[in-house]
Amino acid sequence: MKLVRWIGLAMALPALAAVLLLGRNAVVVIEGINKAALKQEAAALERGLKLLGEIHASELLGHALRDEAFRNVVLSQEANWLHANFGSQALSSEGPQELVVVDPSGKAIFASGVSGAPAADDATRRLAPAARAMTRARDLYRKAHAAGEGFGDHVLDGVNDGIYVTDMAIVDGHPAMVTVTPFAPESEGHQAPIEPTLLVGIQHLTEATLDKVEALADIGDIKHVAETHSRDTGAYTQAVRDADGNVVTHLAWEFTKPGNAVIRAAAPAIALSLAIVLLLTLAGALTMRHLTRQLAESEAAAVFASQHDTATGLANRGWFMSTLGDALHDASRPASIRAVMLIDCDDFKTVNDTLGHAAGDAVLQAIASRLKGQGDALAIAARLGGDEFALLTAPLAHPGDAEAIAGRIAKTLMAPVRFGKHIVPVSISLGAVAVELPTDCEIDAVLVKADLALYRAKRDGRGCVRVYDAGLDTGPPAPAEGPSLGAVARRTRTSVAA
Repeated sequence: MKLVRWIGLAMALPALAAVLLLGRNAVVVIEGINKAALKQEAAALERGLKLLGEIHASELLGHALRDEAFRNVVLSQEANWLHANFGSQALSSEGPQELVVVDPSGKAIFASGVSGAPAADDATRRLAPAARAMTRARDLYRKAHAAGEGFGDHVLDGVNDGIYVTDMAIVDGHPAMVTVTPFAPESEGHQAPIEPTLLVGIQHLTEATLDKVEALADIGDIKHVAETHSRDTGAYTQAVRDADGNVVTHLAWEFTKPGNAVIRAAAPAIALSLAIVLLLTLAGALTMRHLTRQLAESEAAAVFASQHDTATGLANRGWFMSTLGDALHDASRPASIRAVMLIDCDDFKTVNDTLGHAAGDAVLQAIASRLKGQGDALAIAARLGGDEFALLTAPLAHPGDAEAIAGRIAKTLMAPVRFGKHIVPVSISLGAVAVELPTDCEIDAVLVKADLALYRAKRDGRGCVRVYDAGLDTGPPAPAEGPSLGAVARRTRTSVAA
């Protein structure tokens, strides 16, 4: 039976492993798809911000290069003209929201919204968030200027050699994009100066600005958030950092997990596969369970048959001897008083001879049924063979209780038995011995005492009960109807002693 269980387990485990592996692989694939898609969208957001900076830089430089007068005015630092002409063009709906023009010496000669040259403190406030980007733009310009001839021509032609710097910063308490473009206004000989004029644009990340980023990054519904959202909400966030790595703000957008869409599309097929695997596993498990139950029942039946008499269903001789031996010698059990009883049917041969063996079997089965009806009073009831029975009682309160229990059992057994139209009288002789357990006495010694008591019952007229006492040790052998278990044990011990 254990082998069958192991076989069933061996059949179920691969199916279970397949289900678990399929589920695990599905989770891994989904997570992989979602992570890859999220990484792509995060990269797209960064590209969108970068493209927005490039657009702002191009717009600023484009306005400057398209107006030759602007270059000349920058040289003369005519701030009022810049404010009246350049500022209104540069600060369009498509360009930055704030603009500051810084001359080569680092002085702000123009600031949006300020008539004339901006005050020093106002310029400092406006330029402070752009200081890092301005330094970087000057460095790039100087390197490009030192790279070779023709640089100035490229700048004046509007190529600008791609020199611009974008950075993120907090401006007036709000996140903003800072764009710095070096500009080389025309000078004599068309030679670009060593130090550039800087066009500094500040674009606050307003809803309109984020709409532009959405279009450039192809991401929908980008919003500011104070901190990262829980992934359970479906909103994912990207930290926006400045050039030094400091977080300026978080941008969140609704992320539709493509892996989830894939699993939803594949869910019917996966569910069908899992259902088939589970059904096959269940069918195998039920089959193995049925086989296991059958084997268990067969094993139990075999054990029962090896321990019981087939005609009466009582314990057989071997099981009785084993049980009695355990009761006599098991020192781990609590001390108790038990009674061992031997029963012999009187004139049983006459029943077989006059009414047939079927009637004899009916008497034996009736006796067995009545013994089973004794319930907890008996620890075991056995048929030793023929018309002989043996009993071991449950613990008694006193050795003297053995006779009372034996009398009650005998009275129950001697009720007549109906066999067809016949009423068959039943008479039994019963010999009992009380034993204090555990004991050093051997099984055959106890049975000999019970057999001596049985012989006394036979000699005293049969149909009665006798309990062993020391005066029975010199009694004659058992009557001629057949040796009992105790008689056989006694004779065996006598022959060995001889």
